[in-house]
Amino acid sequence: MHIRTVFGGFTGLAIVMLVGCGGDSAFSSGTGNASASNTTISNTTEISNVILGGGAAKGIINLGNVVAEELDASGTAIAQVGSTVTGIDGSYRLTVDRHYSGGPVRVTVSADENTQMKCDVPTGCGMRTDGITDSNNVIDFGEWYKPGNLTMIALVAEAKTNDSLVVNITPYTHLAASRAMEADSLSAAGIYNANSEVSNLLGGVDIFNTHHMDITDGYLLKGGSAVEIVYAAFSSAIATLANTSGGNPDINNVLAVLSDSFIGGTIIADDGGMNDNIISLQEIIDGANSVLDKIGVADDTSGKIARLQTDVDEAIVAGNSNIDPRPSPITGASALARVKAFVSDMRTWGFVIEEESRAERSAFMQQMGMAATAANASHAFLTGPAFAGAFDAIMQSFSGIVINGALSDFTVGSPDSPQFSAGTITSIAGIVVITDGVINGVTVNMVVQLPAHGLTASSFTLGIISASLRSVITDVDINNGTLTLNTSTPYTVNWMLDDLSTDIIPRVSSGSINLDMALTQKLNPVGAPIAAPVTFAGSLAITLAEPVDDSPWVTSNSLVLGGSISDTVGNSLDANLVGNTTGIGGGFSSGFLPFGPSSTGSMGLSFKLQLAGLPEAAVNISSSRTGFYESGTTIVSINYGLRQIMMDSGYSGMGNLSTMNATGSITFTNQDGVSMTMENDFKISPGSIALNGQMYGTIVHLNNGLTKIIYTDGTFEIL
Repeated sequence: MHIRTVFGGFTGLAIVMLVGCGGDSAFSSGTGNASASNTTISNTTEISNVILGGGAAKGIINLGNVVAEELDASGTAIAQVGSTVTGIDGSYRLTVDRHYSGGPVRVTVSADENTQMKCDVPTGCGMRTDGITDSNNVIDFGEWYKPGNLTMIALVAEAKTNDSLVVNITPYTHLAASRAMEADSLSAAGIYNANSEVSNLLGGVDIFNTHHMDITDGYLLKGGSAVEIVYAAFSSAIATLANTSGGNPDINNVLAVLSDSFIGGTIIADDGGMNDNIISLQEIIDGANSVLDKIGVADDTSGKIARLQTDVDEAIVAGNSNIDPRPSPITGASALARVKAFVSDMRTWGFVIEEESRAERSAFMQQMGMAATAANASHAFLTGPAFAGAFDAIMQSFSGIVINGALSDFTVGSPDSPQFSAGTITSIAGIVVITDGVINGVTVNMVVQLPAHGLTASSFTLGIISASLRSVITDVDINNGTLTLNTSTPYTVNWMLDDLSTDIIPRVSSGSINLDMALTQKLNPVGAPIAAPVTFAGSLAITLAEPVDDSPWVTSNSLVLGGSISDTVGNSLDANLVGNTTGIGGGFSSGFLPFGPSSTGSMGLSFKLQLAGLPEAAVNISSSRTGFYESGTTIVSINYGLRQIMMDSGYSGMGNLSTMNATGSITFTNQDGVSMTMENDFKISPGSIALNGQMYGTIVHLNNGLTKIIYTDGTFEIL
């Protein structure tokens, strides 16, 4: 099997999200076989050069005291093996000293009189009692404060010579440590399982290896992945539940409540917030959503929050009060065994996605095109002459130019714009009906209700009772929909002729679009018929922000598209697409999603994948771009059973994707912390397989086009 076949399914999805459309031509297929041995690495008795590093974050912790201690089987500290303090970004790094003998390590961050923490609670962190000068004496979101009594821990199962371990210290590593210490005897296996349980509790977020992020810093967020942002939001959610009656949030108490809520390895799905001594999964979800709302990320593109919400909803429907996030099956196996299991999973899922799900992948790619078309309202045919022309005619009808008549009697847009060649318009009691209108090759039927003449308000809603637009490229049906616009100052609706009206229309400050719609894409972007036309049927929700610079129209800053995608040959899937647009490039002029040449933003696609002989997989693709022709990142995660594969890719020079000259890297990881990295170009360069910073395999391309993975025990596999 050629390595491009194995990884083609993953990287093909990455291209789709980075470019907005794509195909399979870049990845060839082949056949081959695999051979591997079960030989393991021998352990050395002397343990040295072990490095621990990561970040302390419950809000970012600056000048926090970090202490590493080796524990015995009872959980008692037998030796301090390292110490340091956190930097202003919460990061730390320490080298474990010679007293370490290979047992579990407890890494603790605590506060003293010099320690400060960033407030990451949307409503603020209470009244200031720490002596820091503040104009309003309130600890606002994003401000530093002294947390006072604070202790948070993480447990490392074991370390070997030359290991370099990422050990973040967060509320969830603290939760995993509490879970591991429930047992009478503290073992490496117990710690591995507890850390895995809590990672699975968060929908597969790796609580140790996921980079800690300052969620209050908008500049840093631009460079963060969707998973990093949602992990920070999950951590912040714990602080939103803390008691602030004593001034600062009582973090230690809420951490204790969180640990008590997970005794036995289960958590209540939703208690309605009725019990202050219990934290439910729904409360964590709600807290994370409130933080994302605060920072202007309207929707989580990682898919993690949606996945947790599904877990809660399904538990309630099934009558289950608790959710049990079991640990992944081989978390405690030897390092080399975990590496080989990872390669086996990569082979299985990479091959299946490439070879057995071409129809599904094609639907996913069409979904990208359809989503862009739906979000842009098919710019050339909806927001362009057809849609704009229809509403121009409707507003003229309201203005009294022609109340009932032929659409050809109207001049819509400018005189040289496309005009209606057929159809009628009627207006009765504020409801306007367009029947069989034909403009620019689009047939329009529409029933609309507009705000009444003389209404004074700061918010106006236009209601689309029904609409259909037919063209050779796209068919759109809107069952119902609303466009809401909010103005900066009150305005009185005046449907008189423009040259008779003296009203000055105030600036539109925000708004929203909600549509229940179906869209069928019949031609591809180059105008060729799609063999099996793809239909999206579902709902579209868009939030609108104040115009950028001198733009005459509001810009979009978020989009949620959910529903079913199907084609005419029997393929179908349910999916959810979310997008968050930042900077220039949003709005009606250049697209709601980050597809325009100068646009930036993030987006995510989530769906279920069921393939014969394999467990159902939950797939999420999240992507962000600094610009279409510049650079971007994509994360593809596949959760199947209790295991996960995640692909994290970053590229630059994407304007050359057609010649496959983009440069960057692809890193595959799993729930066990194994990573496979390829560098330099888009064609899967030679790379390495590592765990805890140590290399356990090398990837080499052979002259016959196959790929060889050579393990450190001397065994190998051919892909």
